Amino acid sequence: MKTKLLFVCSGNRDRSPTAEDLFKNSDTYEAKSAGTHDSATQKITQDLVSWSDIIFVMSERLDGHLSFLGETFDLTGKEVHDLDIPDEYDRGDPALVAIIREKLRPYIHF
Repeated sequence: MKTKLLFVCSGNRDRSPTAEDLFKNSDTYEAKSAGTHDSATQKITQDLVSWSDIIFVMSERLDGHLSFLGETFDLTGKEVHDLDIPDEYDRGDPALVAIIREKLRPYIHF
């Protein structure tokens, strides 16, 4: 059974989809992504939160993602980590990919 990873950013256009893409062919993990803003490509829902085993937010410090999740959804029993990645990269940017891999290293085995 694959571990289910949920990546959360603001608009679900660059950071979280890039993270999701890293696991497309994984035998170990299944990944989805969502955003906190109303205009997000895929808006975060309780169903997505409930589906996940581990949630990674892109930046509490800059974007308040963790606070938003905690105030809006039931996170009971969920493992949630803040990657602290700023919204300054385009989707698939090699620098963003490298940062995501580095920040995930304590939690995920590629």
